[in-house]
Amino acid sequence: MAKRQPKTTEPAHSLMYAPNTLAEGKAFTDTEPLYQAVKLYLKDNFNEKQVDLFHLTFHNRISLLWGPPGTGKTTVLAGTILGWMEHYAATGESLRIGIGASNYNAIDNVLNEVLKLIDLRTTSSLGGFTCPIRIARVRSDSSAPPLNDQIEDVARSSTASQGLVDAIKSDDKGIVIVGGTWQQLGKLAEKDHQDSEPSAEWFDLLVIDEASQVQVAAAAAYFLLLKSDAHVVLAGDHRQLGPIYGFQMKDSVQGLFDCIFSYMRETHNIAPVQLKHNYRTNVEISGWPRTRFYSNDYEAFFPERKLELNIDIDSKPVDWPDQLPWSDEYLRILDPTCPVVVLSYSANMYTLSNPFEAQIVAALTLLYKKLMDRQLSEVSPQEFWTQKIGVVTPHRAQMASIRNLLVEAAGMTMDPPPFVDTVDRFQGQERDLILSSYVVADRDFVASEDAFILSPRRFNVTLTRARSKFVMLISDALLQYLPSDPDVARDASHLQLFAEKYCSTVCDTVELPYFERGNAATMKCKLRGHFENGC
Repeated sequence: MAKRQPKTTEPAHSLMYAPNTLAEGKAFTDTEPLYQAVKLYLKDNFNEKQVDLFHLTFHNRISLLWGPPGTGKTTVLAGTILGWMEHYAATGESLRIGIGASNYNAIDNVLNEVLKLIDLRTTSSLGGFTCPIRIARVRSDSSAPPLNDQIEDVARSSTASQGLVDAIKSDDKGIVIVGGTWQQLGKLAEKDHQDSEPSAEWFDLLVIDEASQVQVAAAAAYFLLLKSDAHVVLAGDHRQLGPIYGFQMKDSVQGLFDCIFSYMRETHNIAPVQLKHNYRTNVEISGWPRTRFYSNDYEAFFPERKLELNIDIDSKPVDWPDQLPWSDEYLRILDPTCPVVVLSYSANMYTLSNPFEAQIVAALTLLYKKLMDRQLSEVSPQEFWTQKIGVVTPHRAQMASIRNLLVEAAGMTMDPPPFVDTVDRFQGQERDLILSSYVVADRDFVASEDAFILSPRRFNVTLTRARSKFVMLISDALLQYLPSDPDVARDASHLQLFAEKYCSTVCDTVELPYFERGNAATMKCKLRGHFENGC
């Protein structure tokens, strides 16, 4: 009996195993007029590297965009998608675009940016596109719909899902943009095929954002939904968080067990376009990742950005709650002229929750809110938690402790709830001020999760969420811990040297009060910082 040959699907097979052998895709000639058309609606013109990526997506079957934190990755993706729309609207052809990521938030971020550009074009002198445009996001029945009502909400098992599939498959002129995780789009394709194959020739262009979090197998599932001449854009940063696995593993040199972004870089030697201009953070916050993670190719576009905070008090506010400790040192910690502050201490008994750190974080958050209210006449809770501040901590028990203190002791509302979360939920977001509580202060417990809590990728994301100021609370148990695994030790040095070497400009010892099991206590802390222009 002849051996059965495995079935291969193109272009998915070649994209995975031989992307450099792919034949030319769509026929594009001069794409400069497309960029000039898109430039009319950009808030700021693309920089040189962003322009390079724009043009490459038309001429290369697969393009990689390396976007370190704050470099405008989502903005350039949206502008590139608008460029593709401009081309197809001008030629009168149909266009189908897929938007993927490991989570709905990242997908919605891209769709929202595309919609902003479409709205700007619609209100311009040129008016809107003459061809019909449909923008939808596919979700599971149990997931939340998109917040933007301009994005069509399609639950996968709903009757609307078949209508969306029919629109994608139709030869009718017009533009259809569909966002979804690989699971939901794959199941949609299976539903449309009687033989239950998760493949379909749907998309002319596939854009995967946060590709450093997308597993190789998940990307392969997306590739099964491409037309034979489709183009692919993978945008990510392998120096930030990678995919989440249910087991511990190390990055593979071949990339097969890491993210699709690293796989294409390392296995197939596809050179990414690296964005270098950081539009988010000041020079103090960006200085450490610049040297440690990005080989000095990471420049702060607004180097002197400072926290817009007027500290016009010098003692405890008269309405300070009795349930939270007070120290005049809080005013020093929040000083806008010190953009990076580290508080370290020598306690050694905390594991998944830490009342000392929780109380200090809650107190700093409340003080910041009170000072902002004096300065801006009541900052709304929505603006405060979505723009002004974020609290990052690795363990859910600590998240609960901080939230409870903010609501029960500090009197903050639960509508919206305080944004206290893990760094995984923060990737892709930014705030003026980030407070980071590292929680663990037990040397034995550190050993049980050293690769997790001392991960340089997690630290890089945590630090670079801050636009203007970053405050870290961390124990000596973490800073002085020496992992037995040399790889973990090398990774841990990124965090440990940040606190002990980079943040060495301010060096002082302070005693901060807190409540331990209802009793008043103090913790001796070392106050460190890093600044360029004086503190």
